[in-house]
Amino acid sequence: MSTSAISSENSPPAAEQVDGVGIVQHSSEFYLADSTYCGLEPRSKHRCPRHQLIPACRVAWGGASTERRFLGCPLDLPDECEWAVWVDPPPPERVGLAFEELHEVIEHSWIRSHHLEKRSIDLAKKNRALNKELKKMKEIMCIGTMLFASIFICFLAISMAVCAQNAH
Repeated sequence: MSTSAISSENSPPAAEQVDGVGIVQHSSEFYLADSTYCGLEPRSKHRCPRHQLIPACRVAWGGASTERRFLGCPLDLPDECEWAVWVDPPPPERVGLAFEELHEVIEHSWIRSHHLEKRSIDLAKKNRALNKELKKMKEIMCIGTMLFASIFICFLAISMAVCAQNAH
């Protein structure tokens, strides 16, 4: 059984053509929901070999085969098998490479976004903890200020009483 990769050498293949007859082993579960190409394809001569079901219309997402239509297993993960048949021909090599670069940029953006979101959550937790600590410190300062004012007033009252007693 001969196989040929449909993807570039720099990334794992999104699918492999089996025996050169257009049947592919789809090795990525990523595909788009596309309202122009969706649902089941009962007119197809192909059936999912594992489940003997009518194939689902799918649009590939990821790598060189992005936006390429295929028929695949109609089940959802985790029951979905990896069987698929390409409907569209492979894109020109330059287009495939551009899609791969685009997906690499998207993946890096998602990773960065995830890290920034995690950092934002961590900073929000620290901010809440610091605000709680600040509130405690303000309460302590308020109590300390009132205590100092009370002692100062008592000291003034005692000083005035002593001065008044010494004046007589």
